[in-house]
Amino acid sequence: MPTVEWNRKAWGKTHSWDQQGDEWSFMASHCGQPYGKWKASLVETLLVPGASRGPSLEIGPGHGRWTEHLLEHSPGVWIVDVNENCLDHCRERFADRPGLRVHHTADCGMDPVPDASIAFVWSFDVFVHLDPDVVTGYLAEMSRVMAPGAGAVIHHAGKPDWTLRLSPLTRRTGRPGRIAQRWISQRRWRDDGNRSDVSPEAFARWAEANGLEVVEQRGSWGDRGQHTVAKYRDSITVLRKPA
Repeated sequence: MPTVEWNRKAWGKTHSWDQQGDEWSFMASHCGQPYGKWKASLVETLLVPGASRGPSLEIGPGHGRWTEHLLEHSPGVWIVDVNENCLDHCRERFADRPGLRVHHTADCGMDPVPDASIAFVWSFDVFVHLDPDVVTGYLAEMSRVMAPGAGAVIHHAGKPDWTLRLSPLTRRTGRPGRIAQRWISQRRWRDDGNRSDVSPEAFARWAEANGLEVVEQRGSWGDRGQHTVAKYRDSITVLRKPA
């Protein structure tokens, strides 16, 4: 599974970021939608309502694919990333936006962000690559920084819960086992999107254990459910910090 070091190397050194993150248009093409409409609908449906409520925090901004929209609708935005060069890029890209605050974390800590100061947490295309221990670490920190009544939208891996129990066994059988695991958990023979072993049920359990309520879990949006994150069987969880 992707580790913190894997993420640091993949997004801090290997990936070219030639379109500021918008090069990841495959989710839209998989569900047969133009990328511009897919992204705009996601922003309107899931990002804007939360960002408009007050100060926001984004985990894993990359080169600012979603940060620009958070800054448009939120009075202040914290961005947290394990990659210093991604944060440097965002500092440069949004240098004229006084509401941006930046924190480089070694793992999942967000110490500079004050307790109960955030109205909305957003993370997309990030938690899908995080090991369970890092996911739970971020959830604990989210619970700390979120104000009572605050919300969060987190995009994460959505493998069927029962398939996670097979993972230790299939890994021991080498390449055939890995191929079998990809098929049973994602219905894919080859490319698995480097998804971590996380299910919607597991994510909900971890969130609730850290004092957060699960409002809903979904894999689609739009008036006909035409926009999805189905290519790798991902899930989007909407959370709330109890008032």
